[in-house]
Amino acid sequence: MAEKSDKHEGAVRTILGLGEEKMGEVVNQLLANEVFVQAMQRTITGSIGAKRNIDKGVSTLLSLVNVPTLDDIDKVKEKLDELEETIGEIADRVGRMKGRGAKR
Repeated sequence: MAEKSDKHEGAVRTILGLGEEKMGEVVNQLLANEVFVQAMQRTITGSIGAKRNIDKGVSTLLSLVNVPTLDDIDKVKEKLDELEETIGEIADRVGRMKGRGAKR
């Protein structure tokens, strides 16, 4: 019974190997075809442009319904980080001033 299983696995591997080989040949032929490559480039460029347009539309829609975008949230986070740093600096200064006042 184990022999049949091994034969089937071997046959499947052989078929898959042939399929991979043929697939590699097809891909190489397609990539060698300048028309195909140009068509793929146009498709990818168009997809990127479409994504940009969708992102712009979603951003506009979110702003219309007063929902912040990820960019808005990132800007708020940056401002909070700046404020936190400033408050830390002020706290340090106050601490130094208190230290000076205690020495008097």
